[in-house]
Amino acid sequence: MVDLHAEIEKRKEIVEDYLEELFHKKEEHILWELMSIYPMAGGKKLRPFLAMISAGACGAEEERAIHLGVATELIHNFTLVHDDIMDDDEIRRGIETVYKREGLSSAINAGDALFALAFEILSRTECGDFKSLLSEVACSVVRVAEGQEEDMRFERSFDISEDEFIRMIEKKTSCLFQACAKGGAIVAGASKEQIKHMGEYARKMGIAFQIQDDYLDLVGEQDKLGKPVGSDIRAGKRTLMIIHALDVLDKKEKEQLIDILNSDKNRVNEVNTALDLIEDCGALDYAKQTADRYAAEAKEELKELPESKYKDILESLVDLMVRRAS
Repeated sequence: MVDLHAEIEKRKEIVEDYLEELFHKKEEHILWELMSIYPMAGGKKLRPFLAMISAGACGAEEERAIHLGVATELIHNFTLVHDDIMDDDEIRRGIETVYKREGLSSAINAGDALFALAFEILSRTECGDFKSLLSEVACSVVRVAEGQEEDMRFERSFDISEDEFIRMIEKKTSCLFQACAKGGAIVAGASKEQIKHMGEYARKMGIAFQIQDDYLDLVGEQDKLGKPVGSDIRAGKRTLMIIHALDVLDKKEKEQLIDILNSDKNRVNEVNTALDLIEDCGALDYAKQTADRYAAEAKEELKELPESKYKDILESLVDLMVRRAS
């Protein structure tokens, strides 16, 4: 039986050692200090973990995917720095955001530098088809940006279908997971069929991950989340729970929820009212069921892989995505 937490911690230590060496030598420059804040602020380092395990599952030494893994971790953190600016967030991973600590211009600059550094790290990868690897990672960043733009525009409308929402989170969240899983397979020299299935595995797992993330925003604990519970409601975010609730609530309740989402000054009692509306109409249960369905479909994609410890880890990773508390 796989001890997933031990497996994650093992790779996390490798990645953190890599990041420590990467940033330690540059600490004399303030920009490198700002760039290091999020990568060195903890987190499970799931994207590098996925890259390394995917390479192993496809028959390679997992260490061959370390540069890919660190590159995607830096890209992920670059998007967080810029997301905090766009969302005007004050807290990230339990600490003050780079944006709030250093201001708009420095946060943009730090994010840009992380983005550039990621591709320098990626270039260190020894790979028989580096062109495909580079294309996969670069295109994933473009799709993440598309998803972010759609997410922001969704905030201006309450006429959003579930299909539109799923397509958005496929881009905003799943694409970077796909780059890790497909990239790990590419580094391993896997067949086109295996690379395809690894991509679908990561796409479906990423959707389940994001739905769970939005779910935890409403039912989680602040000390575990590293941000206030209900922050998505305060920000007027459109999540699967919100979309489903607006679809099934009666007219009066729907208007009440819309008023709260549109407000710029929601107090605790308004957020609690919104939470009650969302829970009472079954939207929380619906979201959990949907996440579980995508998780089950993700596991089905792994049937094309040979039996191995790495395959078992990938299956367990899906379970973690929909069972985690933070």
